[in-house]
Amino acid sequence: MLSFYRDKLGIEESGRQTIGGAEVVRLRAGAQGIGVFDSSAGPRPGIPHHTFACEGPADPDEMTRELEAKGITVETVRKDREGIGYSVYVVDPSGNRLELSVQPS
Repeated sequence: MLSFYRDKLGIEESGRQTIGGAEVVRLRAGAQGIGVFDSSAGPRPGIPHHTFACEGPADPDEMTRELEAKGITVETVRKDREGIGYSVYVVDPSGNRLELSVQPS
């Protein structure tokens, strides 16, 4: 899976995490980042979804307020196990589940 992004698209790996038993490979293309999962083992709770590495406030409640002020319904918020960052889950108008992953510096 990683070779597709790295070798064919030229995207660099920026880290790895295990979340809910699934390995997440974080990739960076310039200022943009995504997290990809190996889904070959079949569906797991909360997967599939698309993960976007985002800049955002250190406080997840502030991020939630910003999104809701724009009319976006926040499905759930999850703090990272390391306690550094967090993820906010939303659903787009087409029904795609999105994870907005924030790693404040």
